[in-house]
Amino acid sequence: MKIIRDIRLYKSNVENIDGNSLPSGFSYQISADINRIVMKLRENNFSLGDFHHLYINFTTCPVDNEIALSKRSIDKYYPWYRYYDVHIDDTMFFKLETEDMSDEIINLLKKVLEKFGDEKLISSCISEALTQKEQMLMKFKEKQTSKRKAIIYLRYLDNFNYLPVLKVFNLDENLLFETNLPEDSCLDYIGNIQLSNKKVTIKPRNNSFTVNFKPICFDY
Repeated sequence: MKIIRDIRLYKSNVENIDGNSLPSGFSYQISADINRIVMKLRENNFSLGDFHHLYINFTTCPVDNEIALSKRSIDKYYPWYRYYDVHIDDTMFFKLETEDMSDEIINLLKKVLEKFGDEKLISSCISEALTQKEQMLMKFKEKQTSKRKAIIYLRYLDNFNYLPVLKVFNLDENLLFETNLPEDSCLDYIGNIQLSNKKVTIKPRNNSFTVNFKPICFDY
């Protein structure tokens, strides 16, 4: 079972099958909200089964029961995504990138997600993402010692950057320290957390992009 990582929006007016052109991805004004929905679902270990990228294809072509797994073969090189086709009428199709279709898109997104799990959980995650917007927190990393607990939460901004916040608690859940971390579109600078009774250190991820990154340290 794979935990959800991404949802992307596509559109197509030809059948989504082998031999036909791939659906076209489109940029949409609720992209930040969709990313927040994914973050909250991920925090709750929401699974799509044997894949983790959900590609929703809005199409004017007939679809079994209006929403269905596409009949296109699984990509043998990139087996971690699936297309789900969602039938829409011609009017909505031509409005997708020209008018505010946020409510309609979110409602259809919810129906697709309900194919995979708990309707109550899905509704809660969507509601939290849409109401809290940039203030929504997703628990990202945690480190606990015998006396302290450090948690890094993520906030996702409308400019598509992350603004993480670090919080340190004692084991009675009293907040001892809180600070924002650098705003960035990438989270490679957040790897392991080292925690003592007086200091917290965030070490970067260990990869080729972080060779020159330095740990971030805070005394509290």
